[in-house]
Amino acid sequence: MSRRFSHVRLVTFDLFDTLYTPAEPVSRTYARPLWQHGYRVSEETMGRAFAQAYKEIHTKYPNYGYGTRLTSRQWWELVIDKAWGHALGTREPSLSSPTLVSARNALVDGFGTSRGYRMYDDVPRVLGYLRRKGMKLGVVSNMDENADGVLRGLGIIHYFDFVLKSVAVGVEKPDPRIFDMALGAVNVQAYDALHVGDSEKNDYIPAVNAGMLALLVNRDPRAAAAALVAKYPEKYVSSLESLLQLI
Repeated sequence: MSRRFSHVRLVTFDLFDTLYTPAEPVSRTYARPLWQHGYRVSEETMGRAFAQAYKEIHTKYPNYGYGTRLTSRQWWELVIDKAWGHALGTREPSLSSPTLVSARNALVDGFGTSRGYRMYDDVPRVLGYLRRKGMKLGVVSNMDENADGVLRGLGIIHYFDFVLKSVAVGVEKPDPRIFDMALGAVNVQAYDALHVGDSEKNDYIPAVNAGMLALLVNRDPRAAAAALVAKYPEKYVSSLESLLQLI
């Protein structure tokens, strides 16, 4: 056990790219309905289109439309329509065909359940270990209402004392208030808590600003990522299994 983490009583986790990742590249999942309807678009183009669409909708309606009349489902429908539009150079192509509308609905449904994701192999072992050590465990994620269902479908929701979803509390990372809410949920002081995520902006910096310890998991298998983990072991780990030695 590392002395730095010997006093930790609470470990919180991000979800996306920390505990699980899409079952296949999002660009492929989003492009497939277009391919099936005769549209020619590359995965690379679709990937850029999705990133642009997500940024535009998030800028206009932050936190899955929290505080607006949009439901999170409608929010994702806007993202899909805009992504397909950017990829094809048209406006709202999903509305041009009833079958594309059905495909859009299926996309939203798929990512709203565990079917859309692949859990990393180290997750159950590490969560079980931390539980046996008597740790409180929680989720702090910029996520919509589907987080609980995804975790339940993956078979790991029982490990967590709480699941803090940004859309439910009205605060998104990197706002450090969401970490204050996590600490309050189990009455643990910040200096006794560790947050693990994959984003420096949304996980590491705000958790540290809230007074918590923080680690970034970098699962990239390329040599440059391994070198980063080796150079800054106080900040990066290559998998959650590192927690077995640290805590």
